Amino acid sequence: MQKDYTYKYGKGKVNFTIDDSLVTDELYIKQCSVLPDPAESVREAIRNPIGCKPLRDIVKPGETVVFIVNDTTRVANSHIFMPILLDELNSAGIPDKDMWIVFALGTHRLMTEEEMVGEVGSAVAQRVRMYNSDCRDEGQFRYFGTTSYGTPVYFNNKVVEADHIICTGSVVHHFFAGFGGGRKAMLPGVAYYETVRKNHSLMLDSNAVIGKLEGNPIYHDQVEGTEMCRPSFLINVVLNEKKNF
Repeated sequence: MQKDYTYKYGKGKVNFTIDDSLVTDELYIKQCSVLPDPAESVREAIRNPIGCKPLRDIVKPGETVVFIVNDTTRVANSHIFMPILLDELNSAGIPDKDMWIVFALGTHRLMTEEEMVGEVGSAVAQRVRMYNSDCRDEGQFRYFGTTSYGTPVYFNNKVVEADHIICTGSVVHHFFAGFGGGRKAMLPGVAYYETVRKNHSLMLDSNAVIGKLEGNPIYHDQVEGTEMCRPSFLINVVLNEKKNF
């Protein structure tokens, strides 16, 4: 007997048929209830965060803010929470001109203007400046030190020149860094190519596996590097396979 499958591919889909005798099993993501009002949940989270003061109490008028935002390869629904973050800081006395976005490309290709707008929404794109982090342009980066794992740590100038760094992104399984999200917005997100290369070379370690943080050298090296230029705030989301919060 034949079984029909449809897989997502890019912005389209691929259909194929396979003999069901060749199918060992089918894995599905665990079903969890979704947030009824994601925008309101974001407001609640940034006003009552875990382990730090509310966002509006961290940034003071006259200070500058950079947001690190996922590129097109990492889904976070940034277009939903970015307007809320800007509005929250506006209400705290931070004008749009004192805020900007740097996209966490890691070693990925540069984003087009259209792709940038697509990630954060046209309203946000019209309010604040947006930049790519080009890991291969050494002139864009500042050196902060070397980790105990031997990784030279360089971060993008557009990130480190701000008074406050706000990391955003999504928590997902990562096949050698354990989990995505958190520190990965900084390293590899807005790090220099050599920083990423040295960090990722640690994937040869037997502890560099999916779903494992403690004891994973990739993770510990990334945290150590990020601590050299510690962000002020972090918001991460968890999405299901339909991109619902």
